[in-house]
Amino acid sequence: MSEINQRELERIHWLNMALSLPEEGVAGYFPDERSRIERLSEVRWPQGPTCGRCRGTSITWIETRSLFQCRSCRHQFSVTSDTSLHRTRLPLGMWFQAVESLIRYREGFFGDFHMPAQALAETLGVQYVAARRIRKVVLADIDIGGQGFLRSAVCVRAPDDPTRGYRI
Repeated sequence: MSEINQRELERIHWLNMALSLPEEGVAGYFPDERSRIERLSEVRWPQGPTCGRCRGTSITWIETRSLFQCRSCRHQFSVTSDTSLHRTRLPLGMWFQAVESLIRYREGFFGDFHMPAQALAETLGVQYVAARRIRKVVLADIDIGGQGFLRSAVCVRAPDDPTRGYRI
């Protein structure tokens, strides 16, 4: 096996994510909030939604509230409950767009540069403070060692993993 350094591994990680983004863009691939909820649900619960309280699998969807409800314990939860997006008030489309923007920005640079919060604020149409928080949450999720919840939701294409077989 060949060895690569941390910087090369990070570059491969970010390039791999860029190649995994939908060709038509996140907004085109996930045109509405319902499609984003379905995608997050698929990523989070590949076998179907599971109650976080009782681990029940008999779950119903409450359309008017955009929540799941367990038929056993009646606990209501969203697709973002107990994730990095827990209790977010922002639409999922904004989070998806932030992920795509941060990946595409980093793809354009061969250094270690992340998109500045001010540029993200302008892209998303939010205040600087909100963009800074969004950026922090998204980068923690999509970076190497992150949970990968948002990364898995947005990166829909599966290119080969070029880091397989390498070690640092």
